[in-house]
Amino acid sequence: MRLQTDTKALVLSVLANGEKHGYGIAKAIRETSCGVLKLGEGQLYPALHALEEAGWVTAEWEAAGEQPRRIYAITAEGKAELGRRVARWSAFADGVAKVLPSALPTSEVG
Repeated sequence: MRLQTDTKALVLSVLANGEKHGYGIAKAIRETSCGVLKLGEGQLYPALHALEEAGWVTAEWEAAGEQPRRIYAITAEGKAELGRRVARWSAFADGVAKVLPSALPTSEVG
């Protein structure tokens, strides 16, 4: 799987739990993954724009303090796409899990 595909699935998954602004999305991914997954602006915002163009998320400007920010929300089509991506990811992860243990001699596994 390509990283961008994974990024889109992660963003959709976070938004399935409620609308958020970009920083909130990145923070939720980082915190939920215990710091393993960290998205920079160069990964997050292109994914958000692509998801918006596809109709899987919507975005509205919100006045917050001195600087307005965009708040993103998942659409019904986005929830359906998330379901498809989760199914593909599960199949991929299952395949990887079956191959990786066989790469080590049995005495080294465990």
